[in-house]
Amino acid sequence: MDALFPMIGVVVGALGMWLVMRGKAVDVAAAAANAVSATETATADKLKLEINNSFKAMAADVLNANSKQFSDKTELQLQPLKEQLDKLAKETRTLEETRQQSRGQLSEQLNKLQLATTSLQMKSESLSTALRGSSQARGQWGETVLERILELAGMTKDIHFTVQRNVSDGLRPDFQILLPGGDVIPVDSKVPMAAYLDAQKEEDTAVRAQLLKQHTADVMKHVKVLAQKDYAKNVVGEIDFTVMFLPGDHLLSATFEHDQHLQEKAMQARVLIATPVTMMALLRTVDLYWQQEKIAKNAVEIADTAKEYHERMKVFTEHMTKVGKGLKSSVDSYNKAIGSYNKKVLPQGRRVEQLSAASSAKQLEEPKSLELNVREDIESD
Repeated sequence: MDALFPMIGVVVGALGMWLVMRGKAVDVAAAAANAVSATETATADKLKLEINNSFKAMAADVLNANSKQFSDKTELQLQPLKEQLDKLAKETRTLEETRQQSRGQLSEQLNKLQLATTSLQMKSESLSTALRGSSQARGQWGETVLERILELAGMTKDIHFTVQRNVSDGLRPDFQILLPGGDVIPVDSKVPMAAYLDAQKEEDTAVRAQLLKQHTADVMKHVKVLAQKDYAKNVVGEIDFTVMFLPGDHLLSATFEHDQHLQEKAMQARVLIATPVTMMALLRTVDLYWQQEKIAKNAVEIADTAKEYHERMKVFTEHMTKVGKGLKSSVDSYNKAIGSYNKKVLPQGRRVEQLSAASSAKQLEEPKSLELNVREDIESD
C-alpha cells in the first residue's frame, strides 16, 4: 500500500507534464494559424483593392462612352420638347406683357372710375344740398324730370302736353296732358325731400323713423293742397282727378312704412300720386288713346276718300257712256254713208272708169262698213 502511493504520484506528475506540454503546443499552433491568417488577409485585401481599381477604371471608360451616346440620343429625343418649351416660354412672355398692359389699362380705368365716382358723389352732394335748401330748386328739378319722362313717352310739347298754362284765375298746374276729344289731365310736380334726405343720413333708428314719419306728413300735406286747388274742376273735359308727380319711387315707398293707405286717402281727395314708373304707365295709356284716335281718323279719311272715289268713278262712267253713245252714232252714220256711196256713187264711178280713155288710172275702191262693237273694241285693246 505504501509502495502504491509513490506510483500514483509519478503517474499524476507525468499526466500534469503532458497537459502542460499539450497546452503549449496548442498555443504554438494557434499562433502559427494566426500568422497564416494575417498573411492571407493582407493578400486578399491587396487583391480586392486591385480588382476595385480595375473595375472603377473599366466602369469609367464604359460610363464615358455610354454617357456621350446617351446624351446625343437624349438631346435628339428631347428636341421637340425643347421646341415646345421655347414656344411656351415665348407665349408666356407675350401673355405676361399683355397682362401687364391690361393691368395698366385696368388701373387707368379704375382711376377714371374713381374720379367719376368722386365727381358723381360731389354732384350728388351738391344736388342734395340744393334740394335740401331751396324749395324753388326742388320744384324746378321735379318739373325737369317730369318733362323728360313725357318726352321719353313719345309726347310732343304743345301737341300732347302743355307747360305752365293757366286754367283759371290763379290756377296754373305745372303740366296739362292733352287727351283725344279735348279732355285734359292736370299734373303738378311736388318734391318733399328735406325730411327724407335727413333720414337717409341718420344712423339712429328711432330718429330715422321719426324723420320718415315727417316725410309722410309732408307728402300728405301736398295732397291736401292739390285737393283744395281742384285743378280737375277747372280744366276742359271730364277728368275728375289731379296727378301729383313725385320724381322718385323711393319718395312714395318710404311713406308706406308709416301709412299703407296713403294712396287710398289721396284718391279719396281726387289726387293720384304718381312716380316715374307709374307715370310712364299712365303716359303709355294716353299714347294708346292717341293711337286709337289716329286709327279712327284714318278710318274716317279712308271712308271719305272711298266715297269721293265712288263719286268720281260715277261721273267718269257717265262720260264714257256718252262717248260710247257718240261713237255708236258716228259708226251708224258712217255705215249709212258707206251704204249710200256703194249703192249710188260707186256704180257711176265704175261706169266712168270703163268709158275713160286712161285705162291705167287707179280704180275706185269699195269702202267697207264698220261692223265691230265699240265696247268689244275697247275690251280687246
